[in-house]
Amino acid sequence: MLVLLEERSVSAAAARLHLSQSAVSKQLSKLRQQLAPRLDDPLFVRAGQGLAPTAKALSLEEPLRQWLQLSNSMLQPQQFDPKTDERSFTLTMAETAFHTLLPLMPKLNQLAPNMKLRIAPQTLAQFELLQQGKADLLIVPRDTDPRAPYPWQVKHLPSYLSSQQLYRDNHVVLMRQQHPLRHCWDMDAFLQTSHITISVEGNERWFMDDVLSAIDTERHVGARVPDFHSAALMAQHSDMIFVCASQFAHNLAPRFNLTTLPVPLHLGEISFNMLWAPMLDNDPAHSWLRQFFIDETKSLFPPNAYCPIP
Repeated sequence: MLVLLEERSVSAAAARLHLSQSAVSKQLSKLRQQLAPRLDDPLFVRAGQGLAPTAKALSLEEPLRQWLQLSNSMLQPQQFDPKTDERSFTLTMAETAFHTLLPLMPKLNQLAPNMKLRIAPQTLAQFELLQQGKADLLIVPRDTDPRAPYPWQVKHLPSYLSSQQLYRDNHVVLMRQQHPLRHCWDMDAFLQTSHITISVEGNERWFMDDVLSAIDTERHVGARVPDFHSAALMAQHSDMIFVCASQFAHNLAPRFNLTTLPVPLHLGEISFNMLWAPMLDNDPAHSWLRQFFIDETKSLFPPNAYCPIP
């Protein structure tokens, strides 16, 4: 029933459960026969090519999730050994976290050689995928500056998901090494230069744009690209610049013959956070994987290793 509530379609539910449509249709019929008379409600009604849950069915969604969480915890083995565990996990992460977390994979493979990890890019439905069990972990950056608007401030992360901060970073500017403004860098140069804008989670306007707007100015956008690597390539072959997290920038700089400079306005730090569905809070394998990332990033980023640029 929970899968039908999430998918709103017999065919989509069948594909997710690796069953035939007829098998799911039969299960839906049984569900109606067993529950509908007791609840005096049909639970699902036809809506175009799919199904629409009734108000009663929607009210059962959260109790069903809690029941599944309890069932999962009861059925989990008491002993967990990373060297023999064969679980598969899907990890979704922001592009700016790749260069920090992917180098940890060899050590993860050494500690848990049979554990399978699938790395997936961010999507606009990333939080829903976690809640629906279609992804296991999400690494996402958020601003710590209290001026950041919804949903970009770290306090705006969904309260229905469990979360843990992994590390903090700051903003820097990336430009080509022979950029004419490299040695006379200030706020005027920052505003004079054309910027490359990257769409982040479907949004091309950044918190930085709101900070500039508050002082009655704006940056000049010279190009809009879909990802940070495209931005690096464009900056390598032009006088345009772009802003990103410093750890990501320091990895990109030598590969694209770029150099880093401070952002000449205060933006606060970036918090990189790990999120997951609460139903996995007590899952032994999932808990071990989370702790691995916590421990490894703690060694990479000691307390106070990164400070906001004044």
